[in-house]
Amino acid sequence: MKRLLVILIMCYGVLGGISAQISGVHFPKMKPVQTPVFVSVGGATESPEALHICRIFQGIINRDSAEVFLSTGDKELDWFKYLDVKYKRPDQGVIVTGENRGLRTLFKSYKDRLDKLVICNFSDNDYTFNMALLMACAEDALPVSEELKDELVAEFGWDKEIVDIRNNWSTITQAYNWALEEIMPKLNKQLVFSIGLRDDWRNGGWRIYDYAVASRSFAFWVDDETTTGKNIIKKILNTPGYPKNAVVMGYGMHGDDLNLTTNPEGFGFVVSDLFPNASYYSSFPSETFEGRQPEGVAVDAETNKVYVALHWSDGDNIQFNHNGTLDIWKQSERGKVPVSMTLSPALTEIAPFILQYYYENRTDNDEFIGGPSGVQYIQEPYYKPDDYESWCVMNGQYLKAAGMFSTASSLRWPAQPFYNNGFVKTGVTGTLAWTNGAYKDAYNWCGMPVVGTGGVCSDEDGIYNYLKGVAARNDIPVFTGVYMVQAGLGGAGYAAINRVVERLQSEFPGKYVFLKASDLLATAKKYFTERQKPYKDLAIPGRIEAEDFDLGGQGAGFYDMATSNEGGAYRNEEGDYVGVGVGGSGYHIGWTTTGEWLNYTVNVEKTATYKMTVRYSTPSGQDKGICVMLDDEVLSSMELKSTSGVDNYADYMVRVTIPEGTHNLRVQITNGGMNLDYYDFEEDTETIPVIERSKGYKIIAVHSGKALALKTNNTTNGTKIIQKEYTGDDTEIWRLNVAGDACYGLQNVASGLNIVLRGTNTIGQFPFDCTVNNGKWNLYYQGDGCFTIVQKGALKYLEVSDSSMDEGAELSVGDLTGEDNQKFRIEEVADYTGVDHSIISENSVGIAYPNPFVNEIYIPVSIKQSQDIEIALFDLAGCCVYRNMIFLNDGDRELVVSGNNLPSGIYVWRLNGESVHSYGRVIKK
Repeated sequence: MKRLLVILIMCYGVLGGISAQISGVHFPKMKPVQTPVFVSVGGATESPEALHICRIFQGIINRDSAEVFLSTGDKELDWFKYLDVKYKRPDQGVIVTGENRGLRTLFKSYKDRLDKLVICNFSDNDYTFNMALLMACAEDALPVSEELKDELVAEFGWDKEIVDIRNNWSTITQAYNWALEEIMPKLNKQLVFSIGLRDDWRNGGWRIYDYAVASRSFAFWVDDETTTGKNIIKKILNTPGYPKNAVVMGYGMHGDDLNLTTNPEGFGFVVSDLFPNASYYSSFPSETFEGRQPEGVAVDAETNKVYVALHWSDGDNIQFNHNGTLDIWKQSERGKVPVSMTLSPALTEIAPFILQYYYENRTDNDEFIGGPSGVQYIQEPYYKPDDYESWCVMNGQYLKAAGMFSTASSLRWPAQPFYNNGFVKTGVTGTLAWTNGAYKDAYNWCGMPVVGTGGVCSDEDGIYNYLKGVAARNDIPVFTGVYMVQAGLGGAGYAAINRVVERLQSEFPGKYVFLKASDLLATAKKYFTERQKPYKDLAIPGRIEAEDFDLGGQGAGFYDMATSNEGGAYRNEEGDYVGVGVGGSGYHIGWTTTGEWLNYTVNVEKTATYKMTVRYSTPSGQDKGICVMLDDEVLSSMELKSTSGVDNYADYMVRVTIPEGTHNLRVQITNGGMNLDYYDFEEDTETIPVIERSKGYKIIAVHSGKALALKTNNTTNGTKIIQKEYTGDDTEIWRLNVAGDACYGLQNVASGLNIVLRGTNTIGQFPFDCTVNNGKWNLYYQGDGCFTIVQKGALKYLEVSDSSMDEGAELSVGDLTGEDNQKFRIEEVADYTGVDHSIISENSVGIAYPNPFVNEIYIPVSIKQSQDIEIALFDLAGCCVYRNMIFLNDGDRELVVSGNNLPSGIYVWRLNGESVHSYGRVIKK
């Protein structure tokens, strides 16, 4: 009888949820020990090289279990005392004389854990050090300088391998290509680290090395502002096997700007360069902190008042949580004024006792919020669009687990609908957003209040001067944050805050109301929600006049950059700044500026496809744009062709699907300077085909009946896109990945590259870059199963050149003609995965069954040699939705994988072991 091994897939992100007890979803957990070994390192006797080696050595030791705690004194000792654990000294004793005592103590007691010494260069930004570090991550190999190697061998002896890699590569690209080929397959694909010998490494050095080594993670150190560095990072992050919404830890060579390279690949950032002992701290059980602090409480917002949330910086940086924040938190003046402290929800897994300490010592005037942006620091407008919604859901779950109701963020002004809409899915009370630093940026976005971060203050005078300059208004209450920089203000800290608050209240009595961040955001939400009301009863189908936007004023019924109705017509209620003029069919919205928006409460008669026709005008020769949203979804992003002048109106029609019921319709100006007259909604008999990111599609040119394909099956940038007879080859199949506001990236499944516009009309395949528009395409449904495909922001229509019927005719772009060579059918390729069953193994792995499956799949396995095997599951976008290591004894069995939590779709399973390498596709009904 075959043995059954049942594996329950607990997915995260959009596929499930973080359970009440988080079990290292993103951050590997080390095995705990009863009695750790305490070792002091550093000090005047420890060279910078030796101190770095100690951290790496700790990771090798703690890989099997969290055995060693290293202390350089200071905060490491503070937290170790707080943990109050029994400890012991190394078995071979502590060396107390001579140089490099910490390293020599470790080597004396633990050299048997090593198989290899690796001689590398210890110099600023040297890549051979990182190659040696990667060898430590993959093997039991310890990086050493030649001098330290000689000293250790002379004192303690060594009869194992010594390798010198200092001259193995002539360029950094060669080195990392070697590492990707030789080292990467041996590593755990859960984390990536950006760590290395920054030019200040001799001043104590970074401390996160132990966690990189213990977790067997890839670690790079490259210049992310150079093309070479960016290409290396992209290769690393695009290695198959990393989970969706994965993490880069450490710090960038240019600081936070590393996000600009990692975010577009779908990786967030947990800044942690000086965070020590993570290989020990992570052995403590993950915890949740729900209910440990109260939810935000709203007050009634009044005019002539400024509502302020003072909040500390750098909570995303777990080394601040461990080090500098601790000093600030111990200040006796804390608790007299409402202040919010940013902390990282990642601590629920990496070091839960740190959060426990802060919660234990919280006063009623203290609050913990995430940020920026929550469990990972990201620059929202740069994050990979196709993975952004799942990131927001995941982030919300971590914030909840950390007991936090609000977070700071990097949402920018003007608001970007796709990213703001996604952030709503975090489920937070609201966000303090890194806008342009202006307090006026407070508004309600789909029920989520967004309040500007406000003044960025590094000293006491900075807080005072910023708030003194924020004027109260007699028409609306003012909401603002104050972002207090720990590195500058931390020393003066709460005493300085108390002095500023007392001074402002004395000089401007009744003007300022200081609230915790969640209270401020709850207050803003209450204010905006209560004020927004319909100006008129608006119905779909029917006509909506642009000037009939909702009541509620700035941030609720509209957002406008002006301070008065510049047209002076139609509506002049108090607090109305929207320019309304006479023109068009009666009145029009004019004086529009990029970033402004208008809300309309609409009653939709029934769920249907509607033709939405926008009546507009523009200055001659100036194309414009709007984005139309329904609640927290983007209906359409419209590129409006210029008219012959602002008095000459034109119609632009798109088809949209709208559900029955009462909804908030929002029109945002994405390229200002046009007039808007009205929006007509007419029910249509067409049904718009649904595009799903998990499926493969063929794109058929209507005029010829031929399919779009690569000219040559390769991964070469610039390969042309042609039309040809469809055969089912992978070069003819495309994934349509979400790329932003109702737009898509068109990715070829054979090459993994996208259709991109280069120059004025050259179409070829290139990597997708979410920071520019030339690879983003709006799909406009034209009826009868046909779409036009329009390059976002440019009004260029994808077309088959010269309406050619020829096999191999190339694609280009052109102005709208309405001809069939600019129309395409997008048809699903049935049961497409691009992966068939494959076995590369001396053992036997059968085909998974049943396929399709409803609840479980069975994978027959016959193992000749007992071994650890990784089982992983991927969606069609190549994102890992599940990964686990299991140990299989020799013999026959069936792995039973329970996929009850998976949504319907196509998945690829993979088994990887010492002598087992197998994968296949399955379909979940």
